Amino acid sequence: MLNQAVLVRGFWNEFLYFCRAKFAVAGVNGTRMSFFNNSIAS
Repeated sequence: MLNQAVLVRGFWNEFLYFCRAKFAVAGVNGTRMSFFNNSIAS
């Protein structure tokens, strides 16, 4: 049970970091079109 909680917590940390990085890149680009292109590409 404890191991599962640690794995879930690690997964969420990775997920949040990924989202933060993706939105940071979108913010630097500053255009909504590039964000849609990135979403379609991935």
